[in-house]
Amino acid sequence: MPLRAKLTVIVAGMLAMVSLMVTDQATSALPDEQLIVFVQSGKSPVDRAFQESRLPEIRRLAEQMKVSVSVLEANDGAPGEVAITPLIIYQNFRGRSIYQGRTTTLSRVRNFIRTSRFVPQGEEPLQRQQIPVWKNGRTRTWAPIKISRVTGTIPPGYDHEAFLKEAQRGLARGFKKFRYQDAVDLNRADRGFYMDFYPWRADDGTLFLSLALYSQFHCKEPVFELKKQPIVGSWKDRKKMFTKAAAIMEREVVKRTQDPDGGDGFDPVSRRTREATWNALGFPLPSAPRASQQSLSPVSGKIPTSWILDPPGPDNPPMIQLRFPAPLDQYTGEVTRGSGKLALSENRLAEGMTGYVEIDPTSVTMGEPTLDEALQGSMFLYSRKFKTAAFLIESVQGEADPIGWGRLTPAGMAGVFKLKGVSRPMTLPVEIEPIVGTDGKPRLLVRGAFQIDLTEFDIEGADGPAPARNTLLVDVNLMFRPR
Repeated sequence: MPLRAKLTVIVAGMLAMVSLMVTDQATSALPDEQLIVFVQSGKSPVDRAFQESRLPEIRRLAEQMKVSVSVLEANDGAPGEVAITPLIIYQNFRGRSIYQGRTTTLSRVRNFIRTSRFVPQGEEPLQRQQIPVWKNGRTRTWAPIKISRVTGTIPPGYDHEAFLKEAQRGLARGFKKFRYQDAVDLNRADRGFYMDFYPWRADDGTLFLSLALYSQFHCKEPVFELKKQPIVGSWKDRKKMFTKAAAIMEREVVKRTQDPDGGDGFDPVSRRTREATWNALGFPLPSAPRASQQSLSPVSGKIPTSWILDPPGPDNPPMIQLRFPAPLDQYTGEVTRGSGKLALSENRLAEGMTGYVEIDPTSVTMGEPTLDEALQGSMFLYSRKFKTAAFLIESVQGEADPIGWGRLTPAGMAGVFKLKGVSRPMTLPVEIEPIVGTDGKPRLLVRGAFQIDLTEFDIEGADGPAPARNTLLVDVNLMFRPR
């Protein structure tokens, strides 16, 4: 074949490949998605309850989401990060993520899969200082301590800092499994319980010490509390009272880790368990998927100029994903309802775009109803008073080429972001891409990521170190259809 003819064939092939790469990425499940579940069969009631009740539900969920499920025995060998069972791990070509949540909350497992598909977990450990830690096999159970100020009749010369030190010494004496550590780097399979202590002093000097224990996966509803019948003693015996309280709290933590029904139970993996690599187990990270073979034949010419926000399908990425930075990225959520419009000028340049996106705060979900209810309160979104959150586009900076088929257009959208009644100027870096939907009709994808300082909007942050606790990461996957 002559050289010119060969070049013609090559160029034609390249053009065909370009046309085939434009696809509805948001509506197809990623290939080679794997859910790997580690168990220790028959070890405890926790394992039996998980395999008999929860695992079948997880299998059905994974099948609906087109994710394969493999169940492995940790005792046959497991990677070092597998410190407890049951342990759920998701992987695709982007990386691996370890599920941090109750196995009893299927909607949270669904959120975990949806998030991990597009945002793999960070690798930074959770760093804690001056915290009790219980080492048990490969895992560590951590317990942040919160001791409230003394209320009621305050004793003469009360020094809160001195009281805290004395109380902490009493707690340390009462713990048998937990040991205070100056600093610790915690991993994804380590588990935590928050211990809260509330001292109240009566006029006659009697001290009443109430207790509350919270799971790391539900900081609003205690898994144990001692309020109606608190620990009672004299003010001079306060250190002994905290020693007694530590023993009670530790006993309750052990109960929760062994409870097959509450969702916080687990079995530690022994330190003697053989450490195996992912490759040796037959689970290397999958290769990146090839571009879809959907062609552009249903549409041609210029893209439409008027668009409205389209709700995502069940297997699409959420329109907006919310999460905290590592090591607090077990706190994740998504926005499920919103509206919006985009308008392009006749030249289809990004800089001529106008529009807005508005979301319903009541549609923000973490996958657990009681947590979602807490999110709507005055400390967080206060949705009863503030009905919407919005971003209004004021100007766009983009490339000189128009937005068109087969081209990804980076742009900066400058505008006003409004949340909880507070407005702030903001510039969002985004990518704009016209695609063809599975129905053969045009779609316009707008993807981007930005972060919010929650303190600017009077919103309480997550439990953990600053500045991560007050930094909300927002991933945007908006799909618009022609108006």
